[in-house]
Amino acid sequence: MDTLEIFARHHDTVQKIFRSRLLLQILLSLGKGNKTLADLRSVTGSTSQSILPRIRFLEERHYIESRNDGYALTPQGKVLSSQIQDYLRSTILFDKNPKFWSSHYLEAIPEPFLRDIGDLADSEIVESSDADIFSVIQYFFEMMKDASWIHIISSFMSHPHADALGTKIQAGVPVEMVVTAKIAEELRNDPFRKKIEALLEHRHFRIYVAPAPLLIGLTVTDSFLSFGMCLRGSLKYDISSDLFSTDRKALAWGERLFSYYKDISEEFSLDPP
Repeated sequence: MDTLEIFARHHDTVQKIFRSRLLLQILLSLGKGNKTLADLRSVTGSTSQSILPRIRFLEERHYIESRNDGYALTPQGKVLSSQIQDYLRSTILFDKNPKFWSSHYLEAIPEPFLRDIGDLADSEIVESSDADIFSVIQYFFEMMKDASWIHIISSFMSHPHADALGTKIQAGVPVEMVVTAKIAEELRNDPFRKKIEALLEHRHFRIYVAPAPLLIGLTVTDSFLSFGMCLRGSLKYDISSDLFSTDRKALAWGERLFSYYKDISEEFSLDPP
């Protein structure tokens, strides 16, 4: 059955949930753990008389159940609560910076990670301007300063970036990079070759070559994430704006994305066969 047909048949139930602040608050609150009626009063700022009919509604549909320590989500309630959280976080992410998302090529993000894009909700967009053309790169350097490890997906390379990474590698910080075939070829030639040759002697530095062009850029460390994309239309990488975050969910999203690209890439060689 088509999704629109399903909605037409069940829109009353869907609207009851999404139109009710209390129902959504109860489901989201229980997504964090069991709650007593007193807990739910505190979370929602509502009275027991207002909350109890919503609890009955959710119990009738087997989304929540009563236990000795309060109310808890059922397995199907956990699914619903999780999907509401995803919807909420994605909406917030796109609504905060609609111009950024509409002007960049969002389709470059692999589908599984696009579905989890709400994990980036707690983030900010940093843009360079005529008054401060170095905002983005300054954020990048600040991010790397205290990093215990660094994972990068790069669709471009510059001497400042290379020098900053070189300093961290020489200091013993593990660094792994996924680059395009074009960048790999640039690294095999001067002026980058001598730098890369020396850095590859460090066992904690590895480069991987992606099998296809990269239309995104990512740097994720143990405490910071930077994410960029190509501009819609030109598909040129936008070096003037990046998304930055220190949120745990955003870091986990970035690390999963890096692992995805690393797994489909081949290890770099200075002199390939």
